[in-house]
Amino acid sequence: MSHAELERHLSLGEAERLESALMAFDRLIAGTPPNPAELAGAPVLNAWHRTQVPILEPALVGWVESHPQLPGSRRVVTSRLLVLDETAGWARTVSRLYRLMAPSTCGKS
Repeated sequence: MSHAELERHLSLGEAERLESALMAFDRLIAGTPPNPAELAGAPVLNAWHRTQVPILEPALVGWVESHPQLPGSRRVVTSRLLVLDETAGWARTVSRLYRLMAPSTCGKS
């Protein structure tokens, strides 16, 4: 398969940041906090508070079947779309790989 057939929705830079974040997350949940050098090199955030930010991300909407966590057939919005290959009939999201069947006749949204 050529890379020209792939519709990428995650830049290589974003993929590298995601991989780095996941490696850091793995270390943190394993009980390894940031070391003094990492903390010393980190930017300072002052007068901060928690919030929730809605993010617009590419995703797919459709009817899913054979989902490992959702029984039956139901309409879903996938997690963030990473790569789409309509010709080969698959899409990879953050959560999982999907086999693509017929696209919607309602158009794109």
